[in-house]
Amino acid sequence: MQTEKTVKRRVRAELAAAALLALIALLLALARCGCRPGDILSVLTGRGAILQWQRGRFVYVERGENRSNDIDQSRLADLDAKTARGLASWAEMAWDNRWGYVWGTFGDVLDEDLLEYKLEQFGQKVQEHESVIRKKWMDRRTVDCAGLIKSYCWYDPGANQIRYGGGDMPDVGTDGFYDLAPEKGPIDTLPETPGLLVYAPGHIGVYVGGGWAVEAISHAGGVVKTRVADRTWTHWLQCPYIQY
Repeated sequence: MQTEKTVKRRVRAELAAAALLALIALLLALARCGCRPGDILSVLTGRGAILQWQRGRFVYVERGENRSNDIDQSRLADLDAKTARGLASWAEMAWDNRWGYVWGTFGDVLDEDLLEYKLEQFGQKVQEHESVIRKKWMDRRTVDCAGLIKSYCWYDPGANQIRYGGGDMPDVGTDGFYDLAPEKGPIDTLPETPGLLVYAPGHIGVYVGGGWAVEAISHAGGVVKTRVADRTWTHWLQCPYIQY
C-alpha cells in the first residue's frame, strides 16, 4: 500500500513530466512557424509575446518597455516637417510606450467619453472588444492601424498635441493610403527606407528598418513590432502626405 508521501511524489513527477512535454510541444510549434532560438527565449522570459493573428499562424512580436502617454519631442526626428525619418521615429515611440488599440482612434488618451463615442460611432467593431479595451487601454494613448500614421501626420509640435485633420492630411483609411501612394511595390522589393508603409488589404504598418515594422495589430495586442517576413504584407508604399 502506497503511503501519502509516495503518492504525492508520484503526482509531482507526473505533473513535471506533463509540463516538460507541453514545453517541448510549444518549442516545436514555434520552430515550425519560423521562430528562432533567441525569439523563443524572449517569449519564455517575457521580453516578447506570441500572438495568434491568423488561424493556425503564430506571430512573434516585440513589446515596448515603457507605459507613458508623454510625447517626448527629444525622441522625434524632423519636427519642422513631416518626413519618412520622422514617421519611423514616431512609430518607434508609440511602440516603446506601448500605445493601445481602439478602432477609429488616432493617438488621443482614451477616457470614458472617447470610448463611449467610439462605441456609438463604430458599434460592434468596438463593442465586441469593450472588456479587453477597458482592462488594457483606459487612460492610455490608442490608435488603430491607420490611426498610427494619422497620429504622426496630425501632430502639431508647436502645441505638442494631435489635432484631428491637422496639417495637409485628410482622414483617409487603410486602403486610401495604398490608392493614393505616389510610389509602391510588391513587399519582396521593399527598399531599406525607414518610414515606408507596409500594407495588406485592410491593414497597414510602418517600416522602421532592419526588416522590422511597427503596427497596431489588434485590440488585444496594441502597438507592437514585428518582422516583415513573418507577416502577410503584400506591398510597400510611400505615405502620400510626408516627404521621402
